[in-house]
Amino acid sequence: MKHALALVAVALSLAACSGDPKQVRVTEANKDRLLEEIKDAKGLTVDEVRLLITFLMRRTLGAGLGQNPSPLVDKTVGDLIAEQRSFEADAKKRDEEQARLAAEAKAKEEALASELRKALNLTVFEKGYVPSDAMASRYRDSITIKCAYENTSGKDIRAFTGTVRFTDLFGKPIFESRLTVADPIRASAKATWIGSIDYNQFIDSHRSLRNTELANMKVVWLPKSIIYADGTQVGRTE
Repeated sequence: MKHALALVAVALSLAACSGDPKQVRVTEANKDRLLEEIKDAKGLTVDEVRLLITFLMRRTLGAGLGQNPSPLVDKTVGDLIAEQRSFEADAKKRDEEQARLAAEAKAKEEALASELRKALNLTVFEKGYVPSDAMASRYRDSITIKCAYENTSGKDIRAFTGTVRFTDLFGKPIFESRLTVADPIRASAKATWIGSIDYNQFIDSHRSLRNTELANMKVVWLPKSIIYADGTQVGRTE
């Protein structure tokens, strides 16, 4: 805490005093007291002060974690600021790329699920809770779900797999579970499937699923792959 306050005090000095600190060059003699060296200089913007302090803190943290930080000697304060600015720009670019890839993957998943739902729709019509009972050979608490599904593909289906996602009425995720049904279902036929989820009272999503009434949840069916009776398969196989 004292170290952080000291950095803030130096930052205020850097932003307010006279001189051009960006031209100060790091040497073996001043590298460990660089901020003290330039605290009476003027010429850094508030953001440049932030960049410099962040660079030095990142370098110190990296060294503490066993990383080999880049050398400081012979670089100017301006170089350090530019290096941190470049580091942050690269990090922002990576974050944006990851966000773009995640959005694309989600869009593809939802598009695939929408298309597969035209062939096979599914919903959960009942949710229950069964406590453990050693006398009945039930050694785990469980949440039961009963599903109804319909083959609207026009072809007999051999098996299918996907994810059942439970959300609250506003779409906030509560729980999701993989589901695989290997019972053949003829074209235009309807069927039911009963499954169970081992309940763990220490997992928030399990407690939410158990305690929320089905009427107060939305059930989202995300089919992933369908295998037809003729051996053809649609959807993702991984």
